[in-house]
Amino acid sequence: MKLAEKIGISSVVDVTRRFGITTPLPPYLPLALGAADMRLLEHVSAFTVFPNDGIRIDPHMIRRVTSYEGALLEEAHPEVHDVLSPEVARTMTAMLEEVIKFGTGVQARSLGRPAAGKTGTTQDYTDAWFIGYTPQITSGAWVGFDDKQISLGKKETGARAALPIWLEFMQGALAGMPPLDFANVVPLEQEAREHQINVDTPDTAPTEDEPPPREKPPASPPTKTVTSSATPQPNP
Repeated sequence: MKLAEKIGISSVVDVTRRFGITTPLPPYLPLALGAADMRLLEHVSAFTVFPNDGIRIDPHMIRRVTSYEGALLEEAHPEVHDVLSPEVARTMTAMLEEVIKFGTGVQARSLGRPAAGKTGTTQDYTDAWFIGYTPQITSGAWVGFDDKQISLGKKETGARAALPIWLEFMQGALAGMPPLDFANVVPLEQEAREHQINVDTPDTAPTEDEPPPREKPPASPPTKTVTSSATPQPNP
């Protein structure tokens, strides 16, 4: 939010256009928090920029058409766009890998191969998203109602409602493909060690499924505590 305010929300909207997003986006600051509706196809297409080293290819439904004998009858030639530098795209992949390793997307670790992605949950649980990718495939899942007044239900977050659908699809789509690492992506902890980072706002935001803080119980009189420990003995 503070970054969007600093560079100007119009600049943020301009960047989304480079990612192929044509949906009208209201130019106000909550946009940085996801306060706008988008089509799933555009959302997934935008995410392909990260595993493709900053390159975006226009979505197309049919790659090629061949005859029964294999002769090429028709082939798509989608437009290719430079969106980001390879370095920035790889840093984004490193960040989104952390979501699956340690964040709200940990369920995707059961895919058993390198993956990156992001959960999304709108206010009052009316929409649940998960957009994720491996080096071979990018895909997304959205769960919600056409009527924005209807909630999916309490705690129906992107991690709980959408991610399992994405996971089931990817398990089938990637069957038979060898696991691949993201090429030239430096782990985030290594990047952090190599760059000086100045943070002026502490990250205190709760995760999607984090329970509310519990109140401290009233102080009780001190009690005697007995502890014991066992020291492992060396093998004979």
